[in-house]
Amino acid sequence: MERLLDYFIPEKYFLALHIDKYAGTIGGDVTVTGIAKQKTIKFHAVDLSIDAVEVDGESVEFSLKKDLLEVHLSIISQNPIKVKISYHGTLNKNMEGAYLSTYEHDGKEEIIVATQFESHYAREAFPCIDEPAAKAIFELKITVPGDDLVLSNMPTGRGDRDRRCHVFQPTPRMSTYLLAWVIGNFHGKTIKNSHGVEITTYCALNQDLDSVDFANEIAAKSLDFYDDNFGIKFPLAKLDQVALPDFEAGAMENWGLVTYRESMLLAGKTAPLGTKKSVALTVAHELSHQWFGNLVTMQWWDDLWLNESFATAMEYYAVDHIHPEYQIFEGFFTRDCYAALTRDAMSGVQSVHQDVKSPAEIATLFDSAIVYAKGAHLMFMLIRLMGWDNFLKGIKDYFKKYQYQNTIGDNLWDALNTYADFDIKTLMHSFIDRPGYPVVSLNDQGFTQKRFLLDAPLESSDWPLPEITEDMSGHYIINLSEDQFSQRLEHFDKLTLEEKLRLLIDHSLLTKTDLRNPASTIPLIQKFQHESSAAVWNIIASLIASLKIFVDDESKEEAALKVLVKNLIAPKLKEVGLTTNQNDDENTIRLRNNLLALAYFAEDKPTLEKLAAEYSDDYASLEPETRDAILSAKIFCDPSMTDVYLSAYQTTANPDIKDELLGAACLVKSQQEIKKPLALLGNLKIVKPQDQLYLFVDLYRNPKSRTETFDWLTKNWDKIKQSGGDK
Repeated sequence: MERLLDYFIPEKYFLALHIDKYAGTIGGDVTVTGIAKQKTIKFHAVDLSIDAVEVDGESVEFSLKKDLLEVHLSIISQNPIKVKISYHGTLNKNMEGAYLSTYEHDGKEEIIVATQFESHYAREAFPCIDEPAAKAIFELKITVPGDDLVLSNMPTGRGDRDRRCHVFQPTPRMSTYLLAWVIGNFHGKTIKNSHGVEITTYCALNQDLDSVDFANEIAAKSLDFYDDNFGIKFPLAKLDQVALPDFEAGAMENWGLVTYRESMLLAGKTAPLGTKKSVALTVAHELSHQWFGNLVTMQWWDDLWLNESFATAMEYYAVDHIHPEYQIFEGFFTRDCYAALTRDAMSGVQSVHQDVKSPAEIATLFDSAIVYAKGAHLMFMLIRLMGWDNFLKGIKDYFKKYQYQNTIGDNLWDALNTYADFDIKTLMHSFIDRPGYPVVSLNDQGFTQKRFLLDAPLESSDWPLPEITEDMSGHYIINLSEDQFSQRLEHFDKLTLEEKLRLLIDHSLLTKTDLRNPASTIPLIQKFQHESSAAVWNIIASLIASLKIFVDDESKEEAALKVLVKNLIAPKLKEVGLTTNQNDDENTIRLRNNLLALAYFAEDKPTLEKLAAEYSDDYASLEPETRDAILSAKIFCDPSMTDVYLSAYQTTANPDIKDELLGAACLVKSQQEIKKPLALLGNLKIVKPQDQLYLFVDLYRNPKSRTETFDWLTKNWDKIKQSGGDK
């Protein structure tokens, strides 16, 4: 793919933009100072109209070809030139580039302008060299027609007589995809962390202002954690976080102006623990990027994993430090590691490292189970092998050496290798450059290995594993012999939590092949009937789900499976009860939720009727930790609640309650009632574009709506692609 850095190296941008959210327009002047390397220099410019181009104050010839602006120079020299590009364009509604968003407040529609430039969408907002290696300093002036709040990466600089003109301080040297601005009516709260960074979290006016407090706390403590461990302090004076009503990704790490989906940032006083943990992980993830991604940036998009794998691993270390009572790594093991092992066992899966030959290929890299989860598991394996202190020594060297620069993966391995007693580069390349992982068989001489596959025969292949442990460290699974497996179960009470999870996760995957009989799952899960770990029950639920594929819906076999599950959960459910107690710890809260979800699967009517009796249409008054279960139980007992839920979904602003209402409506078992949530597929006025995926998944999981949901997908595929841009 053509690299525009071969033609022109930008050093500094000055953007003087006029943005009109009412007219849906953007335009102005972009002045770029840099070094021309050829007589024709090129800029990315997608769906933009170019009005004029000047070089050092003189008009020059230009042409716009296939989304590239070509500027023709009369001479080239080693001295910097100043290219001024006047342009205009429109604000889109696809949640990429510079886009429009809306929300309702006090009966009025509020319009927002926001940006999403990762991976290659800055070129849709202004002409630029839109490549991660094209780092430059950005100065920004934005003029708007109203009195909106206008935010960007940096604080505002010198004042302007016109309060509608906002001038921002110069940014550090950074990539185009990290530039950002937000325009609209918001309210927020400001705090400072222990190192003096001013942190402000904003939300729309229809959201409870107190819902930003938790995100502020996590942001402040995360910055402190990274400051203390990475060796370089957060280099900006301020950090803004904004919850956006329309946002395609979960969040975006724009330097100094991090943007989020509302559900990924807001957590009010009555937010359930699951929401707080999700918000904490998301904030910690994005703030890790302020160093790994922003301060030091990948050279090209084929090293996207450099950003995401590191940040996904660091979010767990940061949150574990801030809130150790969350037992946050249990979620890493049962969600990220399990997802990575499952996805990476497919024969056609991508590798972590992927070549990128065109912009269209960049979007295909964001396979969360591989780039995020597998990459994070590999980082976790590496940290366990090195030790946390040695790992940080290498990370500090890496940041010190490459700050404000671009790197490739080997730069990281070289920095870390100094503090390891094994060859990091060989180990990591063996997992990152190719898909898959080994299934290991233990014996007296050590171990043997083959590539583990769920959809094809095992392949002969080796990974240079320094050691094999039966905790959750390694990105592999262990195929125990019958005697070894029986021995583990016999001494089950002596196993650590990670060893129990390893035993269950490996069993879950092995039973999907010829290596282990699926029938062995039933006596295995019965062994765990009195287990108190919520994480273990999380995997038990997955094992039960894997048994579901062997029985038909509404068959005698399915009924027998539900009876088995009901009997399995009965002792523990009686112990923890159906409602939250004041003294419940984090594990008990999660355990109860897991058991109640299994009670719903088992159609445990006495339990569901008791839960349904707790229902109130004052949703904010419901116990937040069991509210989801109460809503599900109520619609199980009374399918006519579908209309009530969908009506409330449209009027409430609380993102937690909205998600729970829509999810519960999609559970209804009435063939007539399920048509109502089905009708919302593609209805972007009621269910926003970024939430359509969750609606689809919830409907597809319901046997009563599975066929219609898939039919809708196939019939509307072209329209879905259009509404989602190129993502």
